[in-house]
Amino acid sequence: MTAPIPALQIAIEYFDAWRDHRHDDAMKVVADDVVSETPFGPIHGADALRDSEAQFAPMLQGATLVASYGDDTTALLLYYTHTHPAPNVLSAKCFEITGGKITAIKALFDTGAFANANA
Repeated sequence: MTAPIPALQIAIEYFDAWRDHRHDDAMKVVADDVVSETPFGPIHGADALRDSEAQFAPMLQGATLVASYGDDTTALLLYYTHTHPAPNVLSAKCFEITGGKITAIKALFDTGAFANANA
C-alpha cells in the first residue's frame, strides 16, 4: 500500500501547471465533480473549471507563490497573479483533496484590481 500524497503537493502541482498554461496537466489532479467557488460565482465540474481557466489564460503572465500550507486533505496557497491588465493581484486558493484529487477550490482575489486597471 502506498502512502497518500499530501494535499499541499497536489495543490502545488495544480498551481504550477495552471501558471505555466499546462491545462491538461492541471486537470490530471482534479476530480470530475470538483466545485470551485470564485468571486464571480461557483463552477461545477472539471470541464467547466478547465474552460474557465482556459478563458483566463490569455491574461495570465505568471504567478508568484508567497506562502503555502497543507496537511493530508487541505492546502492553502497565497500568491500574486500577474496579468495583463493587472500586474500584481494578491490571490488565494484553498484546496480540498480526496483520494489524490482536488474536489473543491475556494478562490479569492481582488476583483477591484482588474476594474482599476481597466479604468
